[in-house]
Amino acid sequence: MANNGRFFIKTLGCKVNQYESQAIRELLLNAGFKECLAKEAADIYILNTCTVTHKADSESRRWAGIFHRMSPSAKIVLTGCAVEKNADAFSFLPGVSDIIKNDDKIKIADILTHNSNTHDGPHRFLSITDFKDHVKAFVKIQDGCANACSYCKVPSVRGGSISRPLHDIAEEVKTLVSKGFEEIVLTGICLGAWGNDLARMKSIIDVLKALCGIPGLFRIRLSSIEPKYVTDELIGYISQNRKICRHLHIPIQSGDDEILGRMNRPYTALGMKDLIIKVRKNIEGVGITTDVLIGFPGETDKSFRNTVNLIKEVLPVKTHIFPFSKRDGTAACTMAGVVPEDEIKKRFQSMKIAAITASYLYRELFLKKPVDVLVESKKEKHSGRLTGYSDNYIKVIFDGPDSLMKKIAHVRIEELGLSYTMGSYLTRLDSVASG
Repeated sequence: MANNGRFFIKTLGCKVNQYESQAIRELLLNAGFKECLAKEAADIYILNTCTVTHKADSESRRWAGIFHRMSPSAKIVLTGCAVEKNADAFSFLPGVSDIIKNDDKIKIADILTHNSNTHDGPHRFLSITDFKDHVKAFVKIQDGCANACSYCKVPSVRGGSISRPLHDIAEEVKTLVSKGFEEIVLTGICLGAWGNDLARMKSIIDVLKALCGIPGLFRIRLSSIEPKYVTDELIGYISQNRKICRHLHIPIQSGDDEILGRMNRPYTALGMKDLIIKVRKNIEGVGITTDVLIGFPGETDKSFRNTVNLIKEVLPVKTHIFPFSKRDGTAACTMAGVVPEDEIKKRFQSMKIAAITASYLYRELFLKKPVDVLVESKKEKHSGRLTGYSDNYIKVIFDGPDSLMKKIAHVRIEELGLSYTMGSYLTRLDSVASG
């Protein structure tokens, strides 16, 4: 394939995949390939896959089929977690020319140009200088996971935890801030494990300290972090540094101790509740977001209700609800006590109601109060108003000039609905008057 081939990237799954797709984009552009905005015109389709659920695997196959039907003569390149350990199941799909492992993403340009000079070496992290079509920039600081949750396939396809060098992280953030990004989201497969594998053991706080020292008007957000890494030191550091968003995404998964044990999650429901109480007590106005996994084998009506009750107690601003999905090779795949599909659907709706209610009660605490909102580059679909997320992860819709797009704006929350939060833009004079 000549270096003037036109490529189109489709990304499925997590923030890490989105980051890595941007890195792939830059590698190909630097090698002379051209990106096409219209997917119908591509010579090469790159599908960055996900395997966190059975549905994610199916979605990868579906998109490969779409690309082949759209352009039968084009090459389809598959990469990402779905093909990491299961390449044979995807290699027979029509049009698939290459399957690239996660560690080989950094070699993608050489692979597509059949450059044989590439040699294997120690783990190298991908890097980026921009983040196309995003208002906030993701920065991957860590890869792999040493946890052994019984439902999760990710450790088997991403390997053990590896920390990106701190100097590389800081230099990348400086570059992104210079490009005008006003929010940097630190991400990884197990973000809180950063530093554990280094010769001189460090922690995520060392990353935060380095980035807080970078000049510029930007804020730092942590993506998902496991409960055991939400230490007193981390809570204290966040509480003292307004450059760090008052928001933690802490996966709860279940509010029932028996189910948590079967999941191999190393905490109790009471321990999780106490942790969130501590976070709220020490970080003023903090927003908690979370994941819950429903329909896990052995989950009874009582254990499900325990999870609902925990959500009602801790009031996440957003709860991501995942129905249990069997993944080959995981301990949960062969567990007894399978919950019927129709029952999982009922529980999903019940959890959705609890999650919406919890969000409303949390957001109600900020009625008539100002928040800092990073404004999206596209207007809210239904109202045509500006929209964006506050530092504590409240999505706010408000009227204001288009010049605010991609900027952090001072907004007062004026009105709440179950599914929306309305605000009013505070000009500098408004802010001074209200201050």
